[in-house]
Amino acid sequence: MPNAFCLEYAAFRDLHLDWYLRYAYVRTGEWTRATHCVEAVFDALSARWVDALRSDCPAAQAWQLLRDYASERTVCTERHRWSIHCLLHDAQADTVLLHHRLGLSVAHTADLMGLHNHSVRALLRSAQRALEQFPPCVASRLRATRSATAHGGAQCEPRGVSRLP
Repeated sequence: MPNAFCLEYAAFRDLHLDWYLRYAYVRTGEWTRATHCVEAVFDALSARWVDALRSDCPAAQAWQLLRDYASERTVCTERHRWSIHCLLHDAQADTVLLHHRLGLSVAHTADLMGLHNHSVRALLRSAQRALEQFPPCVASRLRATRSATAHGGAQCEPRGVSRLP
């Protein structure tokens, strides 16, 4: 990466690192796997940072890398506590995870994913409609998981990562 863009890359990394770690932790279920995932994302992003800056939206390119790397490190099993990605399309699942599970606003979710606010709202609505089509036994598991994390959530919070205001 040319030195001229190191400051922009460092700022982008600092701005997104905590939320990328939280996302990867929920996706993978393990703090170590999440950390390795996010490190790999930023390594890959730094190698193509100049191209990312030339794109319409560097955040969207970075988010796609994060989604792909997290997906490679995620196994959908019965014991995996947050299985929304096993049920919905990637973009729908990501918006549900960020907005409902991690408690981000629509605007913050859009910023992280490199989308417009209206796109995030549409993805959330389509995810809700899709989830309503699942049998009650599946839907109740998801509601129980969301409820548990909304009321305390400490059991799913990675150690060493503080909750941002």
